[in-house]
Amino acid sequence: MEWNRRSMIGLLGATAALPIRLMAQDAMAKTAAKVTLLGTAGGPPAHVGRSQPASLLQIAGKAYLIDAGENVGQQLARADVVASKVNATLLTHLHWDHTLGLDYLMATGWMRGRRTPMPIWGPPGTDLLVGRTLQAIGVGEAIFRAQADKRPPLASLYPAREVDVDAPRQLFDDGTVKVSAIANTHFARIRSAPHAYGIDKAYSYRFETSAGAIIFTGDTGPSERLAGFAKGAALMVAEIVDLSSMEAALEAAGSKGEELHILMQHMEHQHLTADALGQLAAQAGVKKLALSHYVMGRDFNPADFVAPLRRHFSGEIIVGEDLAVIPL
Repeated sequence: MEWNRRSMIGLLGATAALPIRLMAQDAMAKTAAKVTLLGTAGGPPAHVGRSQPASLLQIAGKAYLIDAGENVGQQLARADVVASKVNATLLTHLHWDHTLGLDYLMATGWMRGRRTPMPIWGPPGTDLLVGRTLQAIGVGEAIFRAQADKRPPLASLYPAREVDVDAPRQLFDDGTVKVSAIANTHFARIRSAPHAYGIDKAYSYRFETSAGAIIFTGDTGPSERLAGFAKGAALMVAEIVDLSSMEAALEAAGSKGEELHILMQHMEHQHLTADALGQLAAQAGVKKLALSHYVMGRDFNPADFVAPLRRHFSGEIIVGEDLAVIPL
């Protein structure tokens, strides 16, 4: 009888402690850092099975979106993140594949009850892009306003933070992360003439967190400055290109002659081959390398990037897929 009584007391004590342990685990989950690869396709054309470029860093209850390619709204939902809870968006550059999901992200954030502004950081041209996007979705806002007349003006929720960066520069420190940017080499050789807002630039971002530094290369070619900027990072999320399959894909799409030559010069010098990325990651001494933004032909297998990367880089390699979660 005494044994049964003691056993019951012990069982009740263990059961009572269970909610406390679950609460502690839930609190740890909310503060833990992780990166979700929302979209891993590269280039504006649609890809079967991959969304356009976007990555999400979550830490200490905050969420930071890096690029907003087409379908980012649905990918956030699949990652169980409400659009209105994204704290900031950072655009690496203004090519279509990195920006065409911005309108839906902004509109659905408003529809899902956003009250706190989500700044949109980016290179020269960001003010113009955000302003024109707000104009476009303002048509829908006016229609929905009859059902939601107490909501704040949509434009008040999305301030543009256009910055002109060359050398490493800290953009903000919100107490959870310190974010810096550097101009990379994505527009180093082939670029358009200057616009009213200036010349096109592409940025790489560094997030300093309690779990270590995280680098998002964005689109870039080889860059000594980027190697220094990424020094010692716990994780680098990087683009990568396969030249052979891309040339075949471009030819199949009708590119030829001088047009094909210019496109391939862009691919070779303003993106990262496996050899170039392996050298960059090794020089920077990063611990983990996650592949994303695949610039490749339809039949190329991203796992085939690993062998040439291994010629240079000995750290962990993650062959990214849409919605892959990388804990830190």
